[in-house]
Amino acid sequence: MRTAGRVRLVVWVAIAYLMAFPPLTETRMEESMEPHPTSTEKPETEAPRIELKMGKCFHMSREHCPTDQRCKRVDPVSVFCCDVDSFRLREALAITMTQNTTNLHVLNATIKELDVSQSTFRRLTSMALTDGNIGKIVGQFPKYSSIACLNISNNNLSSITPQPPGQRPFAYLFTLSILDASANNLTEFPLSLVQSNRKIHVDLSGNNYLPCKHFQKAMEANNGSLLQFLNHENTYCALDLRFNWFQNVQIVQIDHLQVQKDLNKSCQDIKPANINCTCTTMLELVLHREATYVVAVDCSQRGLTQLPTGLPNNTVNLNVSYNNITSLQAIADDASYDHLRWLIADHNDIGSIVELEGSKFIDNFRLFSITHNKLRSIHPYVLSNRLETAGATMLIAENHIHCDCNTEKVVKPWLLEHNTALLDYKDLWCDNNMGPVVELKEFQVCHTPRDWTDYIYYIIGLEALVLALLISKVSYDYWVFKTAGYLPWPANKMPRLPCDWLCE
Repeated sequence: MRTAGRVRLVVWVAIAYLMAFPPLTETRMEESMEPHPTSTEKPETEAPRIELKMGKCFHMSREHCPTDQRCKRVDPVSVFCCDVDSFRLREALAITMTQNTTNLHVLNATIKELDVSQSTFRRLTSMALTDGNIGKIVGQFPKYSSIACLNISNNNLSSITPQPPGQRPFAYLFTLSILDASANNLTEFPLSLVQSNRKIHVDLSGNNYLPCKHFQKAMEANNGSLLQFLNHENTYCALDLRFNWFQNVQIVQIDHLQVQKDLNKSCQDIKPANINCTCTTMLELVLHREATYVVAVDCSQRGLTQLPTGLPNNTVNLNVSYNNITSLQAIADDASYDHLRWLIADHNDIGSIVELEGSKFIDNFRLFSITHNKLRSIHPYVLSNRLETAGATMLIAENHIHCDCNTEKVVKPWLLEHNTALLDYKDLWCDNNMGPVVELKEFQVCHTPRDWTDYIYYIIGLEALVLALLISKVSYDYWVFKTAGYLPWPANKMPRLPCDWLCE
């Protein structure tokens, strides 16, 4: 009994001791998680909190950067860091972040590779790395990450597609609702964002070289209702234009893509049916006029034997190269060609351009390319008015026309006169291996049948010679008669005439 009583006494003493003096390790943990409420140190002045707004994560200005360390706790759930590299950021976050930290803003970070797979980011709901220089993103956000707002703006990023390519950085961000990747140099769209059923607001303004086709794909996914673009009036994309022998990149506002979507529908109505022409919109800027959308249609290599009809409204550019088209009559007959100003009809079987006389195109074209066709003649009167004004260019190389005297007298001087508009005028050829038209010689082609009028000068010359001989003979005879008193032959054999007395 006495032993049992002693055991119970020891147990009660131990319990009382533990209650009075808690373990040191636990006390230190609590102190590391939160400052002790009885501390006598003067607390830091609390920085003003910034409310989360649409398109804005937790964000602090530079004036609130810590002065004696790289990172500081702004409040129990928020950490703010300035001017760090990868190593210093990892080191500072290990000290300042706790299990309660949900907001992080890193200002002016210089990081060659941002590894987003760090477990440090898992508990965050707002994560911002802004106004720095981040080389690229690697890794993948951890599973069950809580990030709802991600701001990686103004970091000179060219890609947010991580390495290796098989990974998707946002695959596990099931709560992400705001992504701000503005003011970077992105050339790839984070398409993994649209592969979910959640509503996401994205700000990609200031990235002018993101492909428009990526925006189009994102808008078409889930009918585009779940993906909304913040600051869309300042969001642009790069429209890649490939038009036969030239390529161009045009920067357009993303509102342009809706216009493109409507255009794709009308593009299917081009006749003949099922030729699958490609239609592209362009924003045309004219001084003192409102900007308008115009259309470029590419029907090249479609096996056409005639020009397409029913072009979309405001079609200004048409490419029908590498077909078997024989006539340009549709340009004059079809009203959908009224706005056409660029026509590329190379490598066809077109034999004449006379059908264009009187059409709106021939009076307003800027580029008319009809190289490698079967033109048999050039009609200067059809083209002269337009080529005499500035801004018109025509290409006619590798056509073999019929050359005659009119070609040498009319077409050749016309080519030389308009050589600034006819850029390849030296490559217009004569048939029958007669060489370039501009090198054509008159004697090669100007052969006319002779008639009696061709000999009139010889006859007149002969008559003048006979007359001169006759006058000389008469003068000689008169001189002999006066000096010798007789007439030389044949004057002495001639009968006497009634008019001889005049000479006596």
